[in-house]
Amino acid sequence: MMAQNHVPFAMSCWWLYATMTNLPIEVQGTMTAAIGGMMPDLDHPESALGRRMLLVSVPISSLCGHRGVTHSLLAVVVLLWLLVAVTTLPAYQHLAWLITPLIIGYLSHILGDSLTPSGVPLLWPRKGNYSFNLFKTRSWQETVCVGIFTIGTVLIFGVWERAFADFLATVPKFPRGVAY
Repeated sequence: MMAQNHVPFAMSCWWLYATMTNLPIEVQGTMTAAIGGMMPDLDHPESALGRRMLLVSVPISSLCGHRGVTHSLLAVVVLLWLLVAVTTLPAYQHLAWLITPLIIGYLSHILGDSLTPSGVPLLWPRKGNYSFNLFKTRSWQETVCVGIFTIGTVLIFGVWERAFADFLATVPKFPRGVAY
């Protein structure tokens, strides 16, 4: 799956999760999920995120190759452990809200890549890739599937209405009858 599809897929997965768990749908969580949705491709220096973080991407690519450990459940566990460890420090406790959307976005990437024929090494270091073989990377079918999922999530789960209502809840209320 390509970045232009990983991003809306990650956002939609976050919206679906937020709706099902009654979390607010806010820009911060949505953008964090989008970033999480691109993180596994740090193992590829030519990826959208890899090009922006070459100092991280090149060494990971050299050690692991593309669609290696970063596309596995082991990477998810390590990332979760690091995030929890950092956000338990007093100076970073205010960032704990990042954990859930980032992990949802990361998992969405792995799910998205598992829909392609190449699949993902879900149980790395165990050999073998897991694939649903639904569409090829860079195909029109990839874009259509992600589009249907995104539009379906927005329409069926009322994401637009919930996001607008959550936004309005953050707008300060001014008392009536007071001249400003």
